[in-house]
Parts: sequence; C-alpha cells; structure tokens
Amino acid sequence: MKLYFLNEFLGDIRNISVEGMWINARITPSKNIEKFNDFFAAIVDEENDFEETNYNEEWLDDSNWYIIDNENRKKGIYIPAVYPDKEINWRWR
Repeated sequence: MKLYFLNEFLGDIRNISVEGMWINARITPSKNIEKFNDFFAAIVDEENDFEETNYNEEWLDDSNWYIIDNENRKKGIYIPAVYPDKEINWRWR
C-alpha cells in the first residue's frame, strides 16, 4: 500500500494490522513527507493543543488523504497519524 496527499506519494505502508476501526502499520517515508513532519508531530502529541490555524488548510481536509492499495485502487482515509518511530494509524472514510 502507498500513502498519498493529493498527488504526492508520501511512503510505502507495510505490516498492516486492524484494531476495531483503526488500521495500524509501518511506513517507509518518501522525501515528500518531510514537509509534514511538524504537522504529524502536533497531531500525535497528546500533551499539545492542536491549533488548526497553524497548518495549511488543504492538509486539514480529509478528502485530500488516501491510500493506493495493492490492487491499485484509491481508498479515502481520514488524516493519518504518523509517529516519529514510523508507525502510522488511520481510519477509512
């Protein structure tokens, strides 16, 4: 599987498991993901009050995030949580 934001490839996803509505996996990031590092750090920081106004409006739009599965089908997701250790969690839209 592959993670995309709009038409930008952000990384390969592997080691997928399902826990309720959440999908958990590992991501091998592409260089394109670097500009999102602060955004993802803020999303996963439970001690931080996430300030939407600090981030690009397009990044906050769930319809811009999706996964291409192994059969090349595009599947919409809600904004993913990408952790510094390269764990990724998401829910399907």
